Amino acid sequence: MMSISEVKGLKELDAFLATLPEEMQRSMLAGSLRDAAKPVMDQAALNVLMLFGGKPRSSGVLFSHITRSKYKRTGYAARVNVTIKRPRGAAAKAPQTINGVRKPYGQDAFYGRFLEFGTSRMQARSWLRPAAIAKQDESGRTFNRALQKRMLAWCKKNGVVYKPGL
Repeated sequence: MMSISEVKGLKELDAFLATLPEEMQRSMLAGSLRDAAKPVMDQAALNVLMLFGGKPRSSGVLFSHITRSKYKRTGYAARVNVTIKRPRGAAAKAPQTINGVRKPYGQDAFYGRFLEFGTSRMQARSWLRPAAIAKQDESGRTFNRALQKRMLAWCKKNGVVYKPGL
C-alpha cells in the first residue's frame, strides 16, 4: 500500500482513495449515498402530500412510510434506494381504520407502486420519479459534501493532509 501525506487534485484523490482499506471505501460510499438520498426522499414525501394528502380518502400511510434503504454491497459497489418501508408482522397488515379511512391492509403502503406506475385500470400518478429528477443536482452536491466530510474526518484521524476542492 502506498503512503500519501498530502492530497491536492483529482489524480491524487484517486490514488488516495485506492490506499484506503476496502471496508473504509465502502463505508464512506454507503454513508455518502444515504446522505445524498435524503433530498429525494424529502421531495417524494412532499409530492405525496401535495398529490394525495388533501384527498378525503388519504390516511397518510404512504407519506409516513417513505424511507431510504441500503442494499447489500457487492464488491466495491453500494446502493441506496428511496423506497416504501414495509411493516412487519400480521398485526401491521391487519385491517384497520386510520383517520376515518378504512384500510384493508392496515399500515402497509404497498399501493405506492401502483400510484407511481399505474395499472391496467388506472393512469400513473407519479410521485417518486419527479422527486428524483427535481433533486438530482442537490443530491449530487450533497453526495460530494458528505464524501469530502468523511474523507476529512478520516484524514484528520490518521494524520493525512487533505485539501478538498483543489
